[in-house]
Order: sequence, then C-alpha cells, then structure tokens
Amino acid sequence: MTLEKLDLKYIMKRSILALIIIIAVVSCKQGPDRWTNKSPEIDMVKALLKDYEDGNWEVWKGHYADTAKIYHNTIEPSSVGEIMEGLRSSLEPVTEYSFSDKDIYYEMIIDDKNQKWVNFWGTWEGNIGALDRDLIIPVHLTLQFVEGKIVEEHGFYNMAEMAAAMSELSSPVEADEPAEE
Repeated sequence: MTLEKLDLKYIMKRSILALIIIIAVVSCKQGPDRWTNKSPEIDMVKALLKDYEDGNWEVWKGHYADTAKIYHNTIEPSSVGEIMEGLRSSLEPVTEYSFSDKDIYYEMIIDDKNQKWVNFWGTWEGNIGALDRDLIIPVHLTLQFVEGKIVEEHGFYNMAEMAAAMSELSSPVEADEPAEE
C-alpha cells in the first residue's frame, strides 16, 4: 500500500468520526426540562400540606381551582369541598398529626401532553387521643397544575388502621365486664 492510500484512509476515518461526534452533539440539544425537584408547583404542594397540618382549611382550599377533581383512593372524583369535609371529619379524633420530615420526596414532571404534575411521597403520623394509639400511614399524591392552581389530584393511602381505630371508638368494649353466658 502506498503512503497516499494510508493517509486517505486515515483522513476518511477521522472525518467519519468527527461527523458522528457533530451529529451526536447537535441531536442532544437542550430541550425543556421534563423533570425537576424544584419548582413553584412543588412549593405550592409544600404549602398545601402545611395548611393541612395547621388546619388552615380556607387557605388550603385556595390552592385548588374551583373545578378541581380530586380522587382519593377512588376512581370517582370529589370536589374540593367534599374532600375538605372528609379530611376534617377523619381528623376529629386525632389529637396531633403531621407529615414526617424523614423520607419525604417531591418531584415535578412535564408529561408528553405538556401537563405539569407534582408527585409527593411521605408518611403521615398521627395519634388517636382517646385510644392513645399512634398511626403511621404512607401517602402518595399526584397533583396536576394549570396556571398555578391544582386542577386534578390523585391520592393513595391505606386507611385500614384509621378505620379500625374509628370502629373501636364507636363501639367501646368494657374489659371489666364479665362475658354473658
């Protein structure tokens, strides 16, 4: 092989490699972020949870659009007012409650339809005062935002322990009474 042919092969290989690198760089152009753990919407979810913890129900309600649809452990939507009353009612026997600061996660995604959703994972902790029973309930919320308001929310949490405690409260059993024969 002549030196000219070797140089030509070398130049061709280098040119192809340079072309591949250029194509890779150009095709990886920066687009909009589709995921983040810092956003105004995440800050709003943090404020929503704080208002829930503090019992600031009117402020809590203000985070939602008037037409928001909320799905908590169901496939049928509820209104903001219905969810608010349900939450307030479920908290009546609870003397203290909050979301644990440990293992709490927030993320915002922009889906393929360009919709903004915030995901929250956390642990609700509370005490049923009359029973002196602590409850620990994992919670997942997914909230859709439009123009700074929550328009749709999906909440998933297991209320079995809370329901059992409520049942125990509504039908107390006296331990000192002898069993009937």
